[in-house]
Amino acid sequence: MGESRPGRLLSMGAGLALVFGLGGCRQREPDNLERPARGSKDPTGNRAPSVMGQQGQQGFPALAPEVRSLDSDRVPTPIKVPEITGSALAPVALEGVRGWVTRIPGAAILPTVAYGDGRVYVSGGFQSTSVFALASTSGKLAWRRDQLEDNGPTSAIFDEGRLVFNTESCTLFNLEASTGKKVWHKWLGDPTLTQPAVVRDKVLASHPTRGAGGWALSAYKLSNGGQLWSADLDGELLSAPVISGDAAYVATVAGTLYRFSVSSGTRAWSRAMAASTAPWLEGDALYVGRRVKDDSERMVMVDAKSGEILREEATRKGYLGDLPRDLHDWEQVWRYEGSRPLVIDGTRYVAMGDLLSATDAKTGAPRWERQYFWNDGPAKADTVGKRALASVAYANGQLVVASRGGEVYGVDAASGRTRWAYALGAPLQSQPIVAQGWVYLTTSDGRVIGLEAGDASLDGWHMWGGGPGHNGPNPLAGAL
Repeated sequence: MGESRPGRLLSMGAGLALVFGLGGCRQREPDNLERPARGSKDPTGNRAPSVMGQQGQQGFPALAPEVRSLDSDRVPTPIKVPEITGSALAPVALEGVRGWVTRIPGAAILPTVAYGDGRVYVSGGFQSTSVFALASTSGKLAWRRDQLEDNGPTSAIFDEGRLVFNTESCTLFNLEASTGKKVWHKWLGDPTLTQPAVVRDKVLASHPTRGAGGWALSAYKLSNGGQLWSADLDGELLSAPVISGDAAYVATVAGTLYRFSVSSGTRAWSRAMAASTAPWLEGDALYVGRRVKDDSERMVMVDAKSGEILREEATRKGYLGDLPRDLHDWEQVWRYEGSRPLVIDGTRYVAMGDLLSATDAKTGAPRWERQYFWNDGPAKADTVGKRALASVAYANGQLVVASRGGEVYGVDAASGRTRWAYALGAPLQSQPIVAQGWVYLTTSDGRVIGLEAGDASLDGWHMWGGGPGHNGPNPLAGAL
């Protein structure tokens, strides 16, 4: 693991995120944080709710007392990751730690992988018509499926021996995860840019509607692809449907948040709110990002039963350059993850720009914050409009987060202390996957990295969003 060193505190005014304060004196706000005027209109044309403080008070947000850098507890241990200029799919061992790296043929940016039955499942990339299965502890090729009917496999879902994914143009696939053999495939429409979700015997996926110029969320039988229902949307999704019980929640590129019944497809409600992430459900509340200006984002708590906005938190700006506003750039929509929050045991965790933070999910009260430093300084001019941190994964009391600068951190969820960290020197791209003590990462230049984290209890985040419904750790963790 990395080498400890004394903690380094950052200045209170050095571009930190706002959190909610009780009453009292108003502090000077950093330049990269904004607060909406009371009663002003948000991007949907509705009146913007006042920013709420702790205990539901209306008040100005206050700065956290201190924010430490992610490497203040532990300096990332340098690990040499070979670029692999020779043959693709020939794994090479990492130096100084148990792990491997391999390169996917012809790929550039790779989305998040999936894990199941001792294998890692990898999309060949946006232009590819291939998917690959790699042995999880060696990176050796288990099987590959080439010449799919369409290109651009999304991140996959592993569920009870099946591998389910979309392709950007324009087909939903169900493969045998052990062999790559096709169980069925179904043409949905052009384009289909986001991941499906799996719940019990159903697959939920979004797609264009034929001849109408519209969009829909549809449910299909997992066994044979037969359509069960279809419900209208106002556009393509952000990332994926999110499933909990009989409820399916989606956010669209148009910024609208929806709730549908999984069993019938009946729409319970919809709300235009400039959503900027897929939602996360915890109890009776949804947690979701919301765009308030072209480059600014706010975390919002929404009543899952009614769609009413319950609380909005303060704004952080300067990194929303990758947020799709339309379908002008299909690949941008295909690879988008955003600042999706997750809520575990009453605490909300989120990576926004260069800041990883934990707050009380109900009140917004701060618990801890950690800032990522890019090239020994806060990400500023050279990273404007870019994200410094990928979306967060969770496993057995730890957060695992990858940086665009090439580091991966294991952070204690309760305290925010960095427990382990590696500097890989590779352009890490997507949410990490955590399975049976290993962390799996993808790069923007076509490499897949498997890294043993040294803690066999780290398990459960087996695909984007954790499990087949994208709303928390895989309930089958430990059995796969």
